[in-house]
Amino acid sequence: MDLEQGQEMMKYELCKNNVLIVLDDVDHIYHLKMLVGSNTWFGNGSRIIFTTRNQDLVNAHGAITHNVRMLNDIEAIELFSKHAFGKRKPVQGFEKVSLKMVSKFGGHPLALIRLGFFLGGKNMGEWMSILNRIEDIPVAEILKKFKIGDDGVKREIFNRLPI
Repeated sequence: MDLEQGQEMMKYELCKNNVLIVLDDVDHIYHLKMLVGSNTWFGNGSRIIFTTRNQDLVNAHGAITHNVRMLNDIEAIELFSKHAFGKRKPVQGFEKVSLKMVSKFGGHPLALIRLGFFLGGKNMGEWMSILNRIEDIPVAEILKKFKIGDDGVKREIFNRLPI
């Protein structure tokens, strides 16, 4: 099936159904036109959700916008801990270093998940070595290494965690 056939199928088959479509990190209006066409392609009550950093794209498509906030301190440590330790809180002995790691990323969910997976199962020496290496590196540089785009949100949370 090629692109045009896929569009035709969506236009004529999915118009009978309520659908939920989620598109992440949409860069161009062309992407939206190719993947979701118009509101007549899908049944009444359907929802199309897309994320983008391109405000012009939002305006051109007439979308309803919602600003997404970064995680607060408690949410950030819980998300990180879940992936590093398999629990909602850091394990005993890792509380302070976990807070330092989390504060470095300022509530950026994907970075916290990846960092948690990366650190999971490592010993305290390895954690401290990694923390020392990232301490003076700007967050944007670290996000590049994790292949995560910086969303441009100021990370006011950095210095607020009690460590």
